[in-house]
Amino acid sequence: MIKIFVFLLFAALILPGKSQPSSKIYLIRHAKVDLKNPGWGNSKAAHLYKKQYNRSPIRNFNANEIKKKIENFETVDTVFCSPLKRAAETASIIFGESVVIKTDSVLAELDYPVVKFPAVQLPVKVWLLISRVTWMMGINGKEMENYQCRKMELRVYSQKLMEYTGTHEITIVVAHGMVNRELKRILKEQGWKPGNHYDFSTLSVNYFEKK
Repeated sequence: MIKIFVFLLFAALILPGKSQPSSKIYLIRHAKVDLKNPGWGNSKAAHLYKKQYNRSPIRNFNANEIKKKIENFETVDTVFCSPLKRAAETASIIFGESVVIKTDSVLAELDYPVVKFPAVQLPVKVWLLISRVTWMMGINGKEMENYQCRKMELRVYSQKLMEYTGTHEITIVVAHGMVNRELKRILKEQGWKPGNHYDFSTLSVNYFEKK
């Protein structure tokens, strides 16, 4: 009995303890959309550009560069993804057929209506900025889901992502700029620590970690 005790004590002192592996949630923004700069126009032109943006394909990019930024990439078997074309194509190029891509409308970009001033000429992207800001302020788009509603949906969905990390070391989300910014804010509130940030034109990779 004494020999067994001594052996166990020796093993505890000599053998290094295994640290608890951390969970990581990666947030990937979709690749650049293959669409020319819209230039100037009225609010109607901005509305048409926005529709075209949602339908257009993405530009080619080096998927291997993205994979290098994801720890233990080869263990990933499921990716959570926006159903919009640009996000779904990005996920498909990076992960191919090696994973299950689960799309959910909650991860679609926060949509907003374009304000209507047909007689005024502005850069189309300025129209979109004005429209987005006024929508977030609650003074644009009564007929559509408001900003607070979408934020609540993402808060509920984030719980699903965090629960998934309970059985998986890595969780990956492929979505959009505004959606990912909101998810970052929620994760920070829940005690997740931000890791490295990588930019590849509009495509970006961030991760949050929790032990």
